[in-house]
Amino acid sequence: MKKKLLSLISAVLCLCMVLSACGGPANSDPSSSTSGSQSGDSPQDKTLTIATMTETTTLSPLYMGVYNYSMCTMLYETLLKYEDGEVKGNLAESYSFNEDGTVMTLTLRQGITFHDGTPFNAEAVKKNLDFMHSNPQYMACPGIYDIESVEATDEYTVTITYPHPYYGYAYDFCWPDVGGMQSPNQIVEGDFQTVQGYVGTGPYIYEEYVPGEYTRFVRNENYWGEEPYFDEIIARYIPDSTSRLQALQTGEIDMIYGGTLLTYEEYDQALAMDGIDGQMAEKDTRVQVITTNATSPYLSDIRVRQAIAYAIDKEEMSVAISNGYEPPADIPATRDTPYADVELETTYDYDPDMANQLLDEAGWLMNESTGIREKDGEPLSLLLTLETGSTSVSMPTAEVIKSQLTEVGIDITIYGTEQMQWYADYLEGKFDLTLWHCQYAFASPHCWFTPMDSMVPQTPSLPGMEGSDEFLATIKELTNMSDDQEVRDTYTYLFNYDVGNVLDIPLTYQKDMLVYNTDKIAGYTFTGTPCFFDILSLEPAE
Repeated sequence: MKKKLLSLISAVLCLCMVLSACGGPANSDPSSSTSGSQSGDSPQDKTLTIATMTETTTLSPLYMGVYNYSMCTMLYETLLKYEDGEVKGNLAESYSFNEDGTVMTLTLRQGITFHDGTPFNAEAVKKNLDFMHSNPQYMACPGIYDIESVEATDEYTVTITYPHPYYGYAYDFCWPDVGGMQSPNQIVEGDFQTVQGYVGTGPYIYEEYVPGEYTRFVRNENYWGEEPYFDEIIARYIPDSTSRLQALQTGEIDMIYGGTLLTYEEYDQALAMDGIDGQMAEKDTRVQVITTNATSPYLSDIRVRQAIAYAIDKEEMSVAISNGYEPPADIPATRDTPYADVELETTYDYDPDMANQLLDEAGWLMNESTGIREKDGEPLSLLLTLETGSTSVSMPTAEVIKSQLTEVGIDITIYGTEQMQWYADYLEGKFDLTLWHCQYAFASPHCWFTPMDSMVPQTPSLPGMEGSDEFLATIKELTNMSDDQEVRDTYTYLFNYDVGNVLDIPLTYQKDMLVYNTDKIAGYTFTGTPCFFDILSLEPAE
């Protein structure tokens, strides 16, 4: 069971989900230096203090998630990056495929070293990719999982051979937890649960960890790219959201980043404070989604699933959970996701009358004394599960869902649990509805669909749906496609099947945001992947 869960967790990280770190490695303090005092005690012009809600004991590409992205992206860099709607070079200066799309060539930047002085070259990349490929946690990422061989053809050229062409291979190398390069000295063959240290090529170096208090990062003086402005970054551990906001107001911290650490209400509260400003990403980060379990005896009838979809008022939800910042969603992907510009044949706009009609037709009749529908003397009571730490709006969203479904006579029990238990429960189908999030835009829809036969909440649901065999077969065919029009046509079918059969109910498009002390920061430029914090995109207040 432990091995199964381990494989699941990192695979889902490769998807998309909004997921947190997988749990701490065995050696939770691999600090290269424990000397010095916390710099925030003696304020310096070029010291930036940021907030974190979890202790920084999992700063490894193996355990990267929403809780530690802001720090991991200071340490590690990807081979490729997604920017302005396309995949571009990063640590790899460029990439290309051969004529039949089965061999990918990476041309690496020269003159780069890891924080420990090890050269960044083709052999270092090969060791990283071979390690990833041997790791069962990467089964959801075809760019890694499908690798047949990796060759260092010269000092700065890497060739990756695949068994067949596939349009999505390059996208997978944009993931920080997939394409993020760590020093080969940190890699232990076959060890996917512990790390030897946190050593990348990024603009900052992991320097000091004080349990329960902070982690300190210092500027990489040998950084290959734009010189970082701040001498050091202090990540202060503040698990309580109210305390984080107070710390920002008092100047104890300079910045709070991301929808995991900030609610929309807190964002507005921060903007009202003297000396505090903030920004919200123009692009959507990801999508909140309800996944239904069609193998549940309550939901095997599509009319009941349709009724649930019609009973959800997304506009009301947007106002209730985000002060209107999150727009209603219509597909389980942000609209700037490649190949997500599809026409839906069926939509479920808010229509409580239709919801009531469908439930009546399905034989679920209202008990006027209880306000809950019944069939054969059994109440229509559904279990809604969620992972409580995924985002700040998860539980408020669940409460809105409960309220809205109660209006049409559906009783909802909310069950929030920690990440590992939530995974285990949905794998076993222990839910009627579950709340989670789709992948980020640059991942392409393949990260949403390809794991559906084995490792996501849709897995236990699909056997209860008509036509699911064809749906899953089409997903498998997708992983051999390279023709652009064929890929587009396939995604049109997949999204229509998903939404039309109420496998998933898209709710709202989420936004990423930050608030900051204007004495230290003048602004921030969100990238095409707003969830991935880029320290170099901060404009310092000078």
